[in-house]
Amino acid sequence: MTDQHGARGVGRMARLACPLCKQQVLATRQGLARHERVGGGQCLPAERIPMNVPAFGCLAVVAGVVVGAIFTSWTVFWVFLLVALTVIAFMAGTPAARVAAADQRAIEAVQRDAAPAAAPVRDIEQEAKQLLEELPPLGSTVEDAIAACMKRLRHRDPQPLTVRFTKLARTHVAADERILGLIVQEASTPRGVPLLAIITDKALVVKDRGVAYRDDDVEVHSGEGGFVRSGERLFFFSYHTGLETAVAARTLAASSRRAVAVPSSRPPERLIREARDAELIAVEWMRYLGFDDAVATPVGADGGVDVVSTRAVAQVKMEGKPTGRPVVQQLHGVAVHEDKTGVFFSLAGYTPHARNWAQTSGTALFRFDYQGAAEPVNAVAHELLAAADARAQQ
Repeated sequence: MTDQHGARGVGRMARLACPLCKQQVLATRQGLARHERVGGGQCLPAERIPMNVPAFGCLAVVAGVVVGAIFTSWTVFWVFLLVALTVIAFMAGTPAARVAAADQRAIEAVQRDAAPAAAPVRDIEQEAKQLLEELPPLGSTVEDAIAACMKRLRHRDPQPLTVRFTKLARTHVAADERILGLIVQEASTPRGVPLLAIITDKALVVKDRGVAYRDDDVEVHSGEGGFVRSGERLFFFSYHTGLETAVAARTLAASSRRAVAVPSSRPPERLIREARDAELIAVEWMRYLGFDDAVATPVGADGGVDVVSTRAVAQVKMEGKPTGRPVVQQLHGVAVHEDKTGVFFSLAGYTPHARNWAQTSGTALFRFDYQGAAEPVNAVAHELLAAADARAQQ
């Protein structure tokens, strides 16, 4: 039982089994000394004041010495002492004596309950490592990432929240981010719409009363009373289960984000059966070209981007007709907006207008086949591939 200060109920609320009838009674002198059995009748004998056995033993020894000295007879002394010890042994086994021992145990039990239990020491860093191991890896679908975090959230009504979180993540979580935790804070709106927040390894995405925004520079206060601040909103660790672990995982993921080793040779050829295979092949080629942290975006609405890295974006087209200039221009617009290099992979090649425009804009064009082999189409792509081959030969 916990009161407002977090301490256990003590004293009158503690209970102990009666040493005679085994009935649970209040662990106090009054509770042990005065109670009735379940079937009725007084449990303890009339002598409710138990004898003090050690004191009685000392008194008997002193009395024996005095009597022996008066009668100047050791026989009288030993007889008196033997009678006293017999009385002690008899009275020590009476219900009153046993109650005295149980009374002492009850007091000790109450004192133990009164002492605050030591809180288990949490290893936040270990919890963060475990979280990173259990959550889907970078590049997984938004649906998988949200579903894994919802299991940890353990909300009473998960289905509608899953839909809302998924929609929020698709529009405000970048493809090269990893979702680490979810926050639900009940709002005081008439419809009871909760505030939602998604914490990733790079930002905090918040949606409150229909307004959604992304905060790439959240303020984090760790330790006792820790919280995450986004503008005027505070999310306390003590109120949101798992938030402290997610914050620790965020720091751990940022510090351990290492670039993938650049392949020492061109990606091996393998059969492409569907669009996702083509995107994964494109990831391998992007890493070989020097964009070593390239990952495939989640399946679904990708905004015209299939592969992302910190320095480049790429699109893959697996169509039966050559890719036209408008599609290449769309990728170029994304690349300029994010200050990155644009790289295009097409199965059927490109129209002359697309090649000319890409060369002028600096977009690299590659053509690939069903075996996953890629070849450069314009000068920008030739330069990227030549630089990659040179690095591989060193």
